[in-house]
Amino acid sequence: MEGLTSPILTVEQAVERSSFFEIPSFINPQPAGDILKGMDEADQKIMSAEIRLGSQYHFCLETQTAMAVPEEDNCMVVYSSTQCPETAHQNLAKCLGLPEHNIRVITRRVGGGFGGKALKAMTVATACALAAYKLRRPVRIYNNRKTDMLTAGGRHPMKITYSVGFKNDGKVTALHLDILINGGMDADVSPMIPNDLVGALKKYDWGALSFDVKVCKTNQSSRTAMSPPGEVQGTYIAEAVIENVASHLKMDVDSVRSRNLHSFESLCCFYKGCAGEPEELTLPSLWDKVAQSSGYYRRTETIKEFNQVNKWHKRGISRIPLVHKVSVRATPGKVSILSDGSVSVEVGGIELGQGLWTKAKRMAAFGLSSIRCEGSSDLLRKVRVVQTDSLSLTQGGWTAGSTTSESSCAAVKLCCDVLVERLIPLKERLEQQMGPVTWETLISMAGMHSVNLSASCYFVPDFDAMNYLIYGAAVSEVEINILTGETTILQSDIIYDC
Repeated sequence: MEGLTSPILTVEQAVERSSFFEIPSFINPQPAGDILKGMDEADQKIMSAEIRLGSQYHFCLETQTAMAVPEEDNCMVVYSSTQCPETAHQNLAKCLGLPEHNIRVITRRVGGGFGGKALKAMTVATACALAAYKLRRPVRIYNNRKTDMLTAGGRHPMKITYSVGFKNDGKVTALHLDILINGGMDADVSPMIPNDLVGALKKYDWGALSFDVKVCKTNQSSRTAMSPPGEVQGTYIAEAVIENVASHLKMDVDSVRSRNLHSFESLCCFYKGCAGEPEELTLPSLWDKVAQSSGYYRRTETIKEFNQVNKWHKRGISRIPLVHKVSVRATPGKVSILSDGSVSVEVGGIELGQGLWTKAKRMAAFGLSSIRCEGSSDLLRKVRVVQTDSLSLTQGGWTAGSTTSESSCAAVKLCCDVLVERLIPLKERLEQQMGPVTWETLISMAGMHSVNLSASCYFVPDFDAMNYLIYGAAVSEVEINILTGETTILQSDIIYDC
């Protein structure tokens, strides 16, 4: 047809036609060090090496699903399997042309998320709500497995071209990368990927690091968050560079990794504002500890012997470091004590199988137990965490980034502190009048004395503590059948300082 241009199917075609998504300046990753100086200091260089990374797809036990129920006053209740009810709430209101107070999004739990139930859940939820709105009757939609895989989006494919300079002893002095990310036809979370990718890349001291990252807009299905978004690719790229340097120098790759671990000075250069204090850099001790606990050096020699006598099966072992930047977000919470002494807890986070509800429940029991009346030490069995309701508890945000449990528990603790402050004066008066009081008696009397037994709080992390680094190290041994390509993970040893 006239006027139609050919589709953009590759990142190279996107570059030719300048088809890119904009990366907001506030999440644009920052380089580190002087790349020209680093290249000048190098004894050897590898120029224009290339890495290509394909996609991966979510395979949650529960596919995308939602149920919408029209209610009186032109309202709509949507039960959605989503990691971000607040965003679903906003999009549903826009889709239906209704004010947000006419929409409720309820999420009991999610049967597997890993980023795939974030923005990708919106399509099913809005379609379901629109059908229910037009038909004025309940509608339920769930994807079958084939449809779910077709619409999953998956991890972002990439093309990476890099040049690296290094000393003869394996110390890298400079690394420059040109990265093309295939974001598909819609932005989704693609503009966030460069920041996460570069954050994972910075786990080594590259001396100097520079990059040119472009998020390409193509005529393929849009990619989305896949846990951990960008960081899997960043870690893979970092290890590929290290292994290429080791191969070029004919050195043991583990010694090259060890040579390029961060000092506190380099950590401050690469992770500005979140490196913490020198004593918080535990990676060197974790690096040594995982080698010792896993028997790394002994097993390395055993593997060499195995490979010498086995023709069709080969084994390998590798020790890998991790530096992960954690960002804590503001999160709401609500704790209510009912007349029989049972406790209801609401949090903004979603239970995805990570144990968020268990943690919030234990935090509520811990926080309220400071009242120290008879029965308060056995509060855990009285606490129930209820489903997330976007109209009951606003500003819920996203359940993502591995910090939602942390911030949800902090919000619950704030609520408990408020309730304890209200109840302790009454408890002290009652003890003066009638001696020791039970938890049930205290709550019953609180109702009679018009004490507010519900508290809502919004946890906002301190600016200085909002971002911090956690460290880890792992040793994995694998065996590969070189005839069939079958790979078996024989053993993994992981140490995490979180």
